[in-house]
Amino acid sequence: MNLFRSEEHIRRWALFDPASEEGIISLSDALVLYSTESRRHMLDGDYLSRWGARRWPERREALARIGKAVPYWLPVK
Repeated sequence: MNLFRSEEHIRRWALFDPASEEGIISLSDALVLYSTESRRHMLDGDYLSRWGARRWPERREALARIGKAVPYWLPVK
């Protein structure tokens, strides 16, 4: 993961690949994506049995809310 001050800095980076455009995410959007209920329980001893099945539906919903429900962010089927 590379962290930049802004999207403009990303696009000016010498190694920027325009094909990675849909992978750019703002900090506020990252907070939405990584603040789902199941993420708060990742260190629980029963995480896989209790939260595993809920993780992807929550993630898909969060991605839709931030406008990132695109192949880059979704699991490969």
